[in-house]
Amino acid sequence: MKSFLIAFIIFLIWAFFGLWLYSWLQTDKESTAVLTENTSINKDTLTPSAIDSINKMESNLPNIDSIPIESNTPMVVKNDQDDILFLFEEGIISHKNSTEIIVPESTIDFKYKINTYLIEHPNKEVQITSIYSPDENTETPNIGVQRGNKVKQILITTGIASKKIVVKPVIKDINFDENEEFSDGFSFSFKPWDKDRVEDIEINIPESVTVYPKFSETGIIVNNNLRNLFEEVKTALTNNPEMTIAVIGHTDNVGNANDNYSMGLQYARQVRWYLISKGGFEKSLIKAISKGETEPIDTNNSKRGRNANRRIEIVYNYNG
Repeated sequence: MKSFLIAFIIFLIWAFFGLWLYSWLQTDKESTAVLTENTSINKDTLTPSAIDSINKMESNLPNIDSIPIESNTPMVVKNDQDDILFLFEEGIISHKNSTEIIVPESTIDFKYKINTYLIEHPNKEVQITSIYSPDENTETPNIGVQRGNKVKQILITTGIASKKIVVKPVIKDINFDENEEFSDGFSFSFKPWDKDRVEDIEINIPESVTVYPKFSETGIIVNNNLRNLFEEVKTALTNNPEMTIAVIGHTDNVGNANDNYSMGLQYARQVRWYLISKGGFEKSLIKAISKGETEPIDTNNSKRGRNANRRIEIVYNYNG
């Protein structure tokens, strides 16, 4: 009987210990779940070492910017360090196959802000990036230039000198909405005033063009962007026989600088050869060079930014 009582007491002790251990483990799981779901962490209340740990964890998470943004992206105005100076929730609206633009009422102040900045920084110019699609009508000058010139005229009426406004057309695929509209076609940046460019304008040299061919591991694949570019180059060289063209390859910063320089040069040479072989131009009129990763136009911290930096730039030069 005494042995039975001792065994029963030991059983009760282990039973209570088991229940306590189970309860403790459940509490730990709930705490872990709350930490996983609560992604809004106030870093202002953490120590530097804790912030560093959180930053390392966040760097391994998927980047939201890697999701393609098709439209309704805020219109931005940046300085030459790529810092955002002004941001407008609604962009200037373009219509497919039309040079007409619509400036939303909430965005109309963009012209005054740009004018004020240029007054305060007389050694700067403003560059208008004007995106157009290779699927739109082929015109001369291209539809990106024509839309950009509409925006340029708005800035001129505000009091900005024409010679301090640069239109940069960009050939890029556009996802128009059901009304065939697009509100992410324009952005602005301030750059040091290029007085040599002003001289080129006086002799009617076309503005440089940025194009996005289809890149692959083996090289460039000809798409509508390149076909559209060829027509523009053909027109430019026909109208300006004393002009030469530089095909400049740009990359993102993935990998090392030497490899990126070589990759940019490889892409530029392929585009050069495509233009020469298709148009029968003199080889001396078109040269290929590389800037590698040295001149990004967007952040390299997101997939979208890296895609923007991998590009071909066409620069026209007058040799008369």
